[in-house]
Amino acid sequence: MDDRINFSDLRQDSRAKVYLSWAALTAVGYVATHFYQNKNINFVWFVLSAIGLAYMYKIMPLKVRQMKRIFMAWAVPIFFGIGVSIVAVRTDLLPNLVPYLGVFWLLVQVVAFAVNGLVDRPALWYFVAAGLNAGAAALCYFVDSLLEIQYLVAAIVTVWSMLNLWIFRTEV
Repeated sequence: MDDRINFSDLRQDSRAKVYLSWAALTAVGYVATHFYQNKNINFVWFVLSAIGLAYMYKIMPLKVRQMKRIFMAWAVPIFFGIGVSIVAVRTDLLPNLVPYLGVFWLLVQVVAFAVNGLVDRPALWYFVAAGLNAGAAALCYFVDSLLEIQYLVAAIVTVWSMLNLWIFRTEV
């Protein structure tokens, strides 16, 4: 029995393509946010999110009810997060959230991973990702030195979570 992972097969599955695309898009977004923190970064995130969701829409068979649930389990938290981020950065309604937007997005991802675990069985690796994101959010919130690099932490944790899903949730 050969237990080795064939990485070329892992690039063919639609789930694999989604996990890899989000790993790349979120890495770019979080690193850009770390180095470029101003009101216009929300536009960058909106574009990255639109690319990711459009790609998911294109490659996922959304006529299948299960695939539609998975898509919505990502789309709803992403749009919620974008909306809250825009309100926090562009208005005075949520001024205390602005210094913690990286932590906030880690928590948005906790919700997205957890909901995906509920709609896309087996759930173990989604719940592992949710736990990893929750732990990173807590550390960034409570440890001042990590709060300063919260977006880099978010980049590492998100990429790690997506790569774990890519390896362990892809059907080959």
